[in-house]
Order: sequence, then C-alpha cells, then structure tokens
Amino acid sequence: MTQREKIKEIPRAQRYVSRPGLSKLFSKGEKTTRRNSNIYAAHVKYGYTLKEIADHVGIHYTTVSKAVKRFDEK
Repeated sequence: MTQREKIKEIPRAQRYVSRPGLSKLFSKGEKTTRRNSNIYAAHVKYGYTLKEIADHVGIHYTTVSKAVKRFDEK
C-alpha cells in the first residue's frame, strides 16, 4: 500500500493545508530540468493536479504528465 493510498480517507484540503503555493514553487525563466523537478514535487509531494500545474506554468497538462513520468523513471 502506497503512502497516497493510506491517506485517501482524509480530504485533499486537509492533507495539503500547509502546502506552498504554486507561485512559490515555480519561478519565471527557470530551466526545463528545474521546472520538471518542481512539477514532480508539486504533483507528488504537494498534491496539485496536473491541470492546476499546467495552468500555472502555461503548458499543456499532457506535458506536465510526461514530465512527472520522466522524473519517476529516473
């Protein structure tokens, strides 16, 4: 059982009450590798949806999904 599965009973709003805002995780003009690292953290560690991240960064949610997958494979 993964960490995510263990805490599914707790609503998202309560699980991530102290997570940083997306504007704190991402800075303008950062390199792609740094951006992808931040995308992974935002999604996996802080629970942001792919769409939320994509809208903030200004890229398609599929690009966000691919970045997460690539980072997972490392």
